[in-house]
Amino acid sequence: MAIVLGAVLGLVANYHNSFKKVYVKLGANLQLSIYKDLGGDNTHNYNSHSQPLFRLKSSQTVKLKKGVYDLVVNDPAHQYENPITKVVIADNTNNITINPFLTDQKLSDLLTAQRSAIQQVLTSQYPSLTSFYTITPDRLYEHGDWYGAVLSPIGLQVDKLRVIMGYKNGRWVVIAKPQISIGIPSNLSIPSEIVDSVDQL
Repeated sequence: MAIVLGAVLGLVANYHNSFKKVYVKLGANLQLSIYKDLGGDNTHNYNSHSQPLFRLKSSQTVKLKKGVYDLVVNDPAHQYENPITKVVIADNTNNITINPFLTDQKLSDLLTAQRSAIQQVLTSQYPSLTSFYTITPDRLYEHGDWYGAVLSPIGLQVDKLRVIMGYKNGRWVVIAKPQISIGIPSNLSIPSEIVDSVDQL
């Protein structure tokens, strides 16, 4: 009897140890469904017609059995670049951040609506800028909170300049001042992918 009881307790312990508490941090205004990944070679493989294991409307801790899962952001407007994230829950998995970047089309739409306000901040900091340069091309990045632009000279035999701005604490600010090439920024808050992209605009 003692052997049987020990075996049962061992199975119960193994079952509980197969689960992991994980804190899922969601980006602003996101809703998330968590599905068990069904395996295979696809980037993600889940049954979208089944009930998800969890539905999240805010950041919270969930308890998942160790394994592979598909974390699916609700995206009826198709505005996110990668709304599905495949994750492996293992012994060392404690935190997962879900905050997908916006698609190029969504970023373009946002820029159309915000370009005037962004450039007004830039020209207020550099009042003579528009006398010597046009601000083109330009684009938004990631979640629409980074802006990069080329300052093209007007009738001058000088180099083009580049500038990077960020949306910080509710307002646009210049992060990398106008210069020929941003390169490795002194402000390391700028993602390197954005620096590379702006330098190639």
